[in-house]
Amino acid sequence: MTTIMISILPDGMPVDMMDDDDDGNSCPLPTQDDDMNMENKDIAEYEYKYAAAVTDDECGNCGMYNQTADMLECIGDDSGDVGYCQLLKFCCSSKNTCSEWVEGGPITSDLQEEYKDNL
Repeated sequence: MTTIMISILPDGMPVDMMDDDDDGNSCPLPTQDDDMNMENKDIAEYEYKYAAAVTDDECGNCGMYNQTADMLECIGDDSGDVGYCQLLKFCCSSKNTCSEWVEGGPITSDLQEEYKDNL
């Protein structure tokens, strides 16, 4: 069943359409639908210049880069090199960047717990 999830994430973050993965976890649709993920990635490459970072300083610290434990389960990659772009809605590499890159990340389970504790 498709659901909508509202996360505790930065202001202005688009809401994800969710679906259950094989283990019954609620996950963003692009993490479960390869075609949708590739379509969103193509848009990111074309419109937002998603590509390999020019310098190491640009990698892995985006405030939209979600690497929470739940998201990594949805993605099914435990390499540490992949996360989910909360803004552009696709699985992305920690080695890449785009024109929408913002400081403050990655989003981790620890950061979400700290945020919830401060409510």
